Amino acid sequence: MKIVAILEDDVEVGGGFSQSLNALLQMKRICEGRFGFEALARSAAAASRLRGLGIEAAPLEFTRRDALFLRLSGYAWARRRMRGLGLTSGFERRLLARGCDLAYFVRQSELPGMLQRLNFVTTLFDLCHRDTPEFPEVREFGEFQARERHFGMQLAGAVLVLADSAALAAAATRRYGLDAERLLAMPFAPAAFLATPAAIDKAAVLRRHGLAEGYFYYPAHFWSHKNHVRILEALLLLRQRGLQPGVVFSGGDKGNLGHVRGFAERHDLGAQVRFLGFVAPEDLRGLYEGCTAVLMPTYFGPTNLPPLEAWLLGKPLVYSARCAEQAGDAALCVDPDDAEQLANAMQEAMGSAAAGLAERGRRRLQAIAREREAAEAELVRRLQQFEARRRCWA
Repeated sequence: MKIVAILEDDVEVGGGFSQSLNALLQMKRICEGRFGFEALARSAAAASRLRGLGIEAAPLEFTRRDALFLRLSGYAWARRRMRGLGLTSGFERRLLARGCDLAYFVRQSELPGMLQRLNFVTTLFDLCHRDTPEFPEVREFGEFQARERHFGMQLAGAVLVLADSAALAAAATRRYGLDAERLLAMPFAPAAFLATPAAIDKAAVLRRHGLAEGYFYYPAHFWSHKNHVRILEALLLLRQRGLQPGVVFSGGDKGNLGHVRGFAERHDLGAQVRFLGFVAPEDLRGLYEGCTAVLMPTYFGPTNLPPLEAWLLGKPLVYSARCAEQAGDAALCVDPDDAEQLANAMQEAMGSAAAGLAERGRRRLQAIAREREAAEAELVRRLQQFEARRRCWA
C-alpha cells in the first residue's frame, strides 16, 4: 500500500506549517518497513524544507481546471453530474498515477472534496469557530458558514480523522455526528526545526534582531484571537507596580497588527514592546532561549504548539486557562479576559516560580510523548486495517 501526503502550505503559515512538517515526519517514520510513502508539496520552498528534514518531496501540481473542479464539487447538482459521468479531477488522476492508495492531508483541507475514488486521512486542528464565534477571523464575510460546510462535508467520509486531543475528537463527534472510531487523538509535537542543525544559535539570533536576553516571548501571528492586547494591558498594570519587562512579538500580520501597534503607541509602550514580524523557523530556538518566559493568552485551542516548544527548551509558560487540559500543572494558567491575572502570572514567572515551572514542563512534555507513542501504535493498526480492506478491490 502506498500513502501520499499532501503539504499545501508554506512556511509563512507559522505554527500550522510546523505541525504539518511534524505530521509528515511522523508518517514517514510509521511507514518505514510497512507501507510506501511519498510527500507532495505545493511550493518549491516547502519542498526544499521537506528535503532538509530528510523527506523526499515532489511538486504538487494543481491547475486551474483542478480549482474549477474543487469549486464545483461544493454544489450538490455538480456532484451528481460528476458521479453520473464518472468524472475525476486531474489532481486525483495524478495521485492515482503515482500509485496512491490512501491520500493523507496534513492540515484541514478542502481538497478531499475532489476525491471521487481515492480514500483519505485528514486532519482536524480546531473547532474554534464554534467555541468563540465572535472573533472576526471566524465570523466575518461568511467564514463561520464556510467552516460549517467544510466540517460537515469533509470529515464524515474520511477513513480516519487525526485530531490533536481527545477533547477535540469528542467535540467533533458531538457537533458533526461523526463516528467516534473514525477519530484518533494524536498529540502535537514541538516544531522539528527546534532540534535540527539548521537552528541558529541564540547569540546570533539576538544580534540579528537587536535583542538582549530577559524578555517575555509570544510567537503568534496577529489574529485577534491571539489576544496580544491583553499582554499590553498587563504591561500597563505591571508599570504601576514599578516593573517594566520587555515583550517580543514575532508573527505575520493577519489583519490585527495595526490595532495592536496603535494600542502600544497610545499607551507609550514602545520602549517595552518589539514587533519582529515573521521570523524564519531557524531563528525560533534562539528567540525561545533568550526569553524569561513564554506567553500565550490565546482564546483558541484546545492545544497549541508554543507550549510544547517552551517546555522543550526549559522555559516557564504563562498560558490561557481555556487550554488548561493541555498544560496540566506545567503552566501558570490565566483567564484570557483578565489582564490582572496575566500581570500577576508574568510577575510570578519572573520570580522563584520559574525553575519549578520549567521542571514541570519537562515532565509534561514526557507525558505527552507517551500519549503520542500510544496513538502512533493505534494509527499503525488503523492503517494495517485499511491495507487489508484495500486488497478487496482492483
